[in-house]
Amino acid sequence: MSLAMLRYRWSSFFGTFLALLLGVAVLSGSLSLWAAAQPRVPDALAGAPILVAAPRYDPPEGGFPTYRPWSDAELGRLTTALAAVPGVAAAVPDRPFYVQRLVDGAPVGDHRDSLHSGRSWSVMAAQQYRMRSGAAPARDGDVVVDAALGVPVGATLPVVTAAGPATWTVTGTVDQPGFYVADATAASLSGGARFIALTLAPRADASDVAARLPAVLGELGGVLTGDARGAAEPERDRGTRWIGAQLIIATVFVGTFVAIFVVASTCAFAVSQRRRELALLRAVGATPGQVRRMLLGEALLVALAAGVPGALLGAALAPLLAGPFIATGLEPTGFRVGFTWWAPAVALGIGLVVAVLGVWLSARRAGKVPPLDALRVAAAEPRPMTLARWLTGGALLLLGAGLAVLLPSSTAEQKPTLVLASAMVLLVSAALLAPVVVVPVVRLVTWPARRGATGLLVREGARVSARRVAGTAAPVLAAVGFAVLLVGTYQTANEAVGIEESAKIPEFAVAARSGDSPGLSEAATQAQPGRSELPSTVYLASGRPLDATGTKVDGLIASPSLGWTAGDSVPLRFADGVVLPVTVAAVSSELAEDSVQLPRGLVRAHDPAALTDVVYLAGDFVPSPGAQRMTSRSYVEREAAEEGDLIQLFLTVLLGISVGYTALAVANTLLMATNARRPEFVTLSRAGATTGQTARVVVSEALLAVLVGSLLGLAVAVPALFEARAGLQDEIGAAVKLVMPWGTLAAVVGACAVLAAVASALPLRRGVSRAM
Repeated sequence: MSLAMLRYRWSSFFGTFLALLLGVAVLSGSLSLWAAAQPRVPDALAGAPILVAAPRYDPPEGGFPTYRPWSDAELGRLTTALAAVPGVAAAVPDRPFYVQRLVDGAPVGDHRDSLHSGRSWSVMAAQQYRMRSGAAPARDGDVVVDAALGVPVGATLPVVTAAGPATWTVTGTVDQPGFYVADATAASLSGGARFIALTLAPRADASDVAARLPAVLGELGGVLTGDARGAAEPERDRGTRWIGAQLIIATVFVGTFVAIFVVASTCAFAVSQRRRELALLRAVGATPGQVRRMLLGEALLVALAAGVPGALLGAALAPLLAGPFIATGLEPTGFRVGFTWWAPAVALGIGLVVAVLGVWLSARRAGKVPPLDALRVAAAEPRPMTLARWLTGGALLLLGAGLAVLLPSSTAEQKPTLVLASAMVLLVSAALLAPVVVVPVVRLVTWPARRGATGLLVREGARVSARRVAGTAAPVLAAVGFAVLLVGTYQTANEAVGIEESAKIPEFAVAARSGDSPGLSEAATQAQPGRSELPSTVYLASGRPLDATGTKVDGLIASPSLGWTAGDSVPLRFADGVVLPVTVAAVSSELAEDSVQLPRGLVRAHDPAALTDVVYLAGDFVPSPGAQRMTSRSYVEREAAEEGDLIQLFLTVLLGISVGYTALAVANTLLMATNARRPEFVTLSRAGATTGQTARVVVSEALLAVLVGSLLGLAVAVPALFEARAGLQDEIGAAVKLVMPWGTLAAVVGACAVLAAVASALPLRRGVSRAM
């Protein structure tokens, strides 16, 4: 029966088919990207079958694990002991460091990769890379470079490191990106080592060697083999992958939510349009269970027909997104997407679940259609709100309101999640309760035109077909709600960031890193007249990392969250692995949680790889490689813009999904409604109405539905936007201007209105002519 219905009414299922096809394709592609976005072994260490990692600290609240560095003494003992393990050919510490080539005094190349583009030659030699030309670096100032740079052996190479500009001599070339220097040079330019690469003797078995290592390491490290070696990926790349993962997760979450929303609304409308047909089935003996199973069977067949090609399409298109993800900073260099069998399978399964959830409530209602409804002549809806719809919509309204009530007492970190969750729940509630407000809103809007023929027909038609109007308004409600909430929150947050960050910079001018540099070298920093802060990391005895800042203080200034008091002596492990007892000079509530301030000279002495972000100028700017002069406001705006570009990409993707589904749902709903109203159009025509007058009635009804959806979306999103602003004000302690995204709102509502007008008027002439 389900298959026969699909063949007979295929046009009614086309919108659901397309929604599920696109939804499954998005899910399949997103899951394929997520599978490829797992940590990757750095190319410089990929040839080592075993890595030894420094002691690991796992934050109790979750998050990325941290590997605290070994001291030189610990590292010396470990490398000696590891090299003596049977089967180990060499044990080489990995010491990545920042270096960029200078061309005409300016750094060039990808500044993200430059943070770990320098390495010791011994790491390369341990992996048996062959020289293209020349010889290995033997002393300070020698370097082996990638042959692709085109720098010949014997040439000088201007570079900039964390220490400052330098001129190195090229002694050889290899077919591998990076700069490879003598071990002593790498040790002077990097912090402490966190990983040791082990190469094996001929015919040695990696699993046997790995099994012997824990006894040698004790509490000084762990063993990594296979994919677990991805833990050695640089922290910057790991953070980049995390950002990309957030976009993928958000895409899956919003895509699934909107897909269920759209499929449910279109299925509900389709079932209401088929009320007489379902009543006829009941009249000839079909039980309520058989009707429900028929509708669920239709949904599953459509989901299978759409899901299989959608899953394969998404998996096939995912590799094409690797380049754009790298270019936009969502994934590190070297990101590749392959075929993962479980991604399309999971996407197909989610598509089937979405289809069943979307039609489930409608199927339950359809099973209760009285057989006598097959004899009804009137097309009016006697009861637009069922008991289940009242109960579900009311429960979600209470849940959304309850989440909103929790906002004032929540923390700054919890508020964004609560605002979004409350808004999404209220959007669903508004869609379910939409028929309740349709009639009052229609009466209010059409009051000025109630005496005209068109106004009267629109007014009465919407009044007796509240569910039809609500079915068109529901996807518009979702699109408007998402657009206003997401874009408005982002633009309001931008205002808050500008206020907060500008207040921290009393100076007018700053020396900041240039766009091609990840930070200022020590030489560039010291050349500038003014104050600066040197960011670093220190570690407690447990391995717990603390954000440290080197600045003009005489001792250790601690955050209250650490529980220390003035006079306490605290052992801290610095970035080079050295452990020193430091006395707490003061505790300051102005510091961020789990952070400390230390004398700048102390931090620099133990973290030669640290880069300064900005110098707040107290005099004239001194030109230096990788530095540029900016106003404080320009600096704040640039830093915010770099994060804003990623957020803007998030918004574009999420709005694209929600608005795209809205367009599909609106078009599908109105096409079905217009086709089902052919007898009504014929009656109007025989009563003397022209095709133009009928078109005005139909288009006006469609635009009225868009208006209802827009008002409901605003009714949910605007209060949530005020709550988001209140949270930002509490966080920064200053007034924040609420930014209403009028441009985005006009674009979304305008697109929905145009689409609604076209979708309602397009089949009108054909419908009337066929019915005649």
